[in-house]
Amino acid sequence: MTDPRILLIEDDPSVRHGMAAFLRANGLEVQEAETCKQAMELYRSGNPDVVVADYSLPDGTSLDILSQVKRLNESTPFIILTAHGSIDLAVRAIKEGAEQFLTKPVESKALLVIVRRLLQQQRLRHRQEAANRERAGIMNPFQGESPAIRRLEEQARRMLEWDSPILILGETGAGKGVLARWIHFHSRRAEEAFVNLNCAGLTRELLESELFGHERGAFTGAVAAKPGLLEVGHRGIVFLDEIGDMDPAIQPKLLKALEEKTFRRLGDVRDRVVDIRLIASTNLALEEMVRAKTFRDDLYYRISTLTLRIPPLRERPQDVPVLAATILQSVATRMGRVPVTLSPRAEAALVDYPWPGNIRELSNVLERAMILQRGDQIEAADLGMEDRLAPPGDGPGELATLKEMERAHIERVLARTAGNVAEAAQILGLARRTLYDRLKVLGLNLSRI
Repeated sequence: MTDPRILLIEDDPSVRHGMAAFLRANGLEVQEAETCKQAMELYRSGNPDVVVADYSLPDGTSLDILSQVKRLNESTPFIILTAHGSIDLAVRAIKEGAEQFLTKPVESKALLVIVRRLLQQQRLRHRQEAANRERAGIMNPFQGESPAIRRLEEQARRMLEWDSPILILGETGAGKGVLARWIHFHSRRAEEAFVNLNCAGLTRELLESELFGHERGAFTGAVAAKPGLLEVGHRGIVFLDEIGDMDPAIQPKLLKALEEKTFRRLGDVRDRVVDIRLIASTNLALEEMVRAKTFRDDLYYRISTLTLRIPPLRERPQDVPVLAATILQSVATRMGRVPVTLSPRAEAALVDYPWPGNIRELSNVLERAMILQRGDQIEAADLGMEDRLAPPGDGPGELATLKEMERAHIERVLARTAGNVAEAAQILGLARRTLYDRLKVLGLNLSRI
């Protein structure tokens, strides 16, 4: 991560250079400006952590800058320096959002102490926000005792201290987003923002605007400037879900932002500095897409510096009881109910099922069961699993393979929804595109269902 960045605004070169040199010598990155106009240009492109501004400037006052800064990011700490302070001016500055109002001359050491205190307060605020998010429901992505999930946890913990991009691979519903949030919460960037964007289903124009932001008038309907997620996630983590669906025209722009740590808003001519850690995820085979030239090889190599694969539930059935208990506890808390347990037969039914929709489908089944039953224990009949687990063979004694069970279950769901793929995907806990992929793999023809 980069050093904390200070924007120092002072029209007296000797004073400005002296302060800047002292702050740099104490581990801070300093950008210098001498006018309001120059200050706002640097603020928009540089994302400073703290602003220090002299009150009187050639083209206005620091209150003009303060109002613009607070509109863009109200959490940016702002310090005003003045040689002609008054109580009325100090009160006005504090009311408008300044954290400190200091009368010149200000010793550099005293200014450093104040800046560090504001940075510490900012870190504590971000840490509290992160803790609140954790309490609000960031799950543990490593629940279970299977060797596969223990390996995943070991690999993920090794990646926490680095800033290299991470590519998370896994089927729909496997918990890629949960893992990304866990990495953020336990990483060095936990005190900073976590922003996420699902690349699937967005047009090229909308995806580009969401990611990079735009200036006013950049396109029809752009009535005001808007920062993109790269700006919002500055110093934090940006999570791009389903990156395999990203339009090829946007891929080189993302690569540039990762390699050069700069980007441009739509309709802008200025480069903006950005410091992020990227986490991307996909349920697609990116290597095959690279070979087919539908995904850029240079971007693939950049985002896959570190790779984590979440094993599907069918590869770790021994983890299902642990996951089920956690989900039931969470659902009970949300519903304001006493937690319930699974009967032995219900637990066995869950373990035996291949879960093509993974954890998401498991959650859907358990939530439905809790809504429909009123006792303190969920029985196998409450799960609605009879159709899901019925063997598709000719004889009642035949044992079905996982693939046969999955095929049979998807056929039943589609029959129940009269071939409505969107509705079937929702029941299964799958993305519609993923269900189409499974239909192709399993050799299912919608016209025959």
